[in-house]
Amino acid sequence: MSYETNISAVAATTALVVGLAIAPITAQAPLQLTLRGDRPLASFDPHLDWGAALDGHDLSETATTYTPHNIAAMLSAGFGPITYRLRTELGIETWHWNPAGHFSDAAHQQGYWISNAESAAPIDLSFGYKLPRRGRTIDDANNDGYSRIDDGDTTTFWKTNPYLDPRYTGDPENRHPQWLTLDLGTIGPVREIDLAWGAPFPRHYTVAYWQGDQSLPIDDNPNGRWQTFPRGTVATGHGGTVQLVLGDTALPVRFIRIVMTSSSHTAAGGNGDARDSLGFALREIYAGTRDAAGVFHDRVQHDSVASTQSAILVSSTDPWHRATDRDEGTAQPGLDLILRSGLTNHQPMLVPTGVMYDTPENAANELRFLRSRGYPLLGVELGEEPDGQRVTPEDYGSLYLQFATALHRVDPTVRLGGPSWQDLLDDPLQLWPRQPVAGPRPTWIGRFLDYVDEHRRIADFNFLSFEWYPFDDVCSDPRKNLAAAPGMLTRELDELRAAGLPDSIPRYLTEYGYSAHLSNAEVTIPAALFDVDLVPNFFAHRGTHSFFFGYEPGALDHEPSCPHWGNLVMLLADSTGAASYRLPRYYAAWLLTHAWADSLGGTHTMVAVDRDASQPDDSLISSYAVRRPDNRWALVLVNRDPVRSRRVNVQLRPTGAAARPLRGPVDIWRYSGEQYQFLEDRQNGHPTRDLPPAHETGGTAAETTLPPYSITVLVGS
Repeated sequence: MSYETNISAVAATTALVVGLAIAPITAQAPLQLTLRGDRPLASFDPHLDWGAALDGHDLSETATTYTPHNIAAMLSAGFGPITYRLRTELGIETWHWNPAGHFSDAAHQQGYWISNAESAAPIDLSFGYKLPRRGRTIDDANNDGYSRIDDGDTTTFWKTNPYLDPRYTGDPENRHPQWLTLDLGTIGPVREIDLAWGAPFPRHYTVAYWQGDQSLPIDDNPNGRWQTFPRGTVATGHGGTVQLVLGDTALPVRFIRIVMTSSSHTAAGGNGDARDSLGFALREIYAGTRDAAGVFHDRVQHDSVASTQSAILVSSTDPWHRATDRDEGTAQPGLDLILRSGLTNHQPMLVPTGVMYDTPENAANELRFLRSRGYPLLGVELGEEPDGQRVTPEDYGSLYLQFATALHRVDPTVRLGGPSWQDLLDDPLQLWPRQPVAGPRPTWIGRFLDYVDEHRRIADFNFLSFEWYPFDDVCSDPRKNLAAAPGMLTRELDELRAAGLPDSIPRYLTEYGYSAHLSNAEVTIPAALFDVDLVPNFFAHRGTHSFFFGYEPGALDHEPSCPHWGNLVMLLADSTGAASYRLPRYYAAWLLTHAWADSLGGTHTMVAVDRDASQPDDSLISSYAVRRPDNRWALVLVNRDPVRSRRVNVQLRPTGAAARPLRGPVDIWRYSGEQYQFLEDRQNGHPTRDLPPAHETGGTAAETTLPPYSITVLVGS
């Protein structure tokens, strides 16, 4: 059936799929678009610059993902290079990228790990190792660990990262204060805090409470400021268990923060490893009031289950661990498995190293291994999502420079970058103490750049990487989200530049998707519209490399807060893990890599698209034009209106010439509700219609119709 005569039917089926009311379709004048060949915006090579991301999984998923069937299905989407994501960093774990290696305390199979730089056998699987000195309650991976600060066991303890001590940073000790924040869950009286310090303990520390919004968890970055308790400053700490009376009367408190600035540099183990004496250690924390009889009423919830502990955030965690701490729930595909699978399309791969929970020596050996194998590298990304883990920009900056030094000793030419910024939309600096050296750029990225500049090491920072998942409320209306999405990215990229990031430093979008959470929109057409709108927009705003997240086949699941099932994937897997359906995100990728861009690759030049100024602005239509190396013009159009079609007329203005219609026949691809419908049925949900984009040859660029919720690609001379 034709699009001209069946738009109402398409709108009806689209509205049914996404649960929208159907609005009447009113006649509109065609939108006049002019491809400005005389106004180039950016250039890219899709074979080199458009890639996909591979992530860690649990052991069973890793075994069923990298099969010949799945690899062929993934490659068919047309992406070029690969970025390898590091799930261990999100799970507060150390990565044994090579299972063979040694601990610093080899006799007891514990301490600080260094993987071997060689491996006679291919490395097909690697694991994360949980950290027994963990302080944070929650994490961003499986979230099956817990804090040792309020686990009810005084034989366990949290310890900060020794690599943030002046011995390694070269900075004054107060340049990297270490801290913890405690969320008591509700506002209540606090007059006393009891601290069971370990070794090393702080000589100087302060205890503060939050003045401001206390209705949200502290990790949600509420508005307010920290205020030191009247007697919350300790200048001569002696360790042991301290009962600290914070004032004459109890104060109504939900959030508490302890900031430590001077270490005793004492060690409990006495095994000769200097790292045991660097930083700060705390065994247990108690906060509340004491009654007239001297009985202490503790408001801290102590447990070895994260969900029933009082929530705690910390500045850093010691990467010390044991051989028995291996986590089979965080398995990473082996480096050899990925690099020999064909998934890299013979392109250099962007590889990660651990930073927050690792050692520079382990990272250096990883690079030695990759170079010895002769694998081509796009670069090395240092760490993953330090902002989401509330690492201060100065602490990350110091670790970054230490790891950069170790890596550049192996290969002075390797390109290094980071921080795999979790969320450009959130800059949670109020959780952290202001640093003694104040810079002119108060944002996270700005302060990181200030730190690197201060140490005269900006030459070691070769690219900035970030992720883009703008929508957290997965049950919210996708209509509103899609309407806002392009402007959100544009504003944040502009603000990134305003924060002080020089244009000379490339921008890498190392993960992108509609949401980092499970959403029904991700397995229906809205996520496809989001992706197609995002990639060209990113490159038009100084983007350098983009990497699609959701490359591996996956099954449906849901968030506890939302009954709708989905997943951030392009291929829906069956019960064996095999790719069984191609979802809208797959076809969105295919339209970019095979229709809009020349599938043979080469340099493509994006050009501006003008709209007739006399017409009302139609903000739900996005348009991106490119001049391809095969001397053809291509225009991708996204209609983000779920119920209304649009008509467009397209003309071309070449360099030094007047605008004219696109000559000759035009190839047209369309993807909308006519090609795809999805049946929600919890974990058994599946497409009831799953067709590839419709393709029409010999069409015309005049009076082209864009169905509701659709992607249209025009390619002409």
